[in-house]
Amino acid sequence: MSSTESRPILKSSYDTNTPCHRADQKWLTLTNALSGLFCASLNFIDSTRTTRPVMSFRPEGDHPNTTMANMHLLHGVLPREVVCTENLTPFLKLLPCKGKAGVSSLLDGHKLFDASWQSMAIDVKPVCPAGEECVLQIEQTIDMVLDIERSKRPRGKNRTSVLRTPF
Repeated sequence: MSSTESRPILKSSYDTNTPCHRADQKWLTLTNALSGLFCASLNFIDSTRTTRPVMSFRPEGDHPNTTMANMHLLHGVLPREVVCTENLTPFLKLLPCKGKAGVSSLLDGHKLFDASWQSMAIDVKPVCPAGEECVLQIEQTIDMVLDIERSKRPRGKNRTSVLRTPF
């Protein structure tokens, strides 16, 4: 799951042994599960918002060449849905320190969502080291563009003065 320009995008691939209708069922299960996990409206990615790209969006990770040619690749997007603070908490809970220590402790939801642009992504891909069992690798990414001058401005004073102004 990723968010480009704050719009949820979901991509998934299924192997050759999965018939088309079964891939659609797995897609529905995936969107519903991720919707609950990330407090996002991903369950609204239905057949009208899903495409099956053929020439782009190659699956990431280790896949045998024989399977690549026959994979079902599904791509869904919610163009009117924005990423918000409710999505950040479950994102941080996936981290080893749950956002309480390390670099992730610097992620302040107010600053992140006050940014000029932000993007959150979670990429899951199979990694198969030679001679070893395959594992799933999860990569989490947050990108943001900050207006430094605007982020330095005091927030509370301006809001309270507006609230105290008589009408």
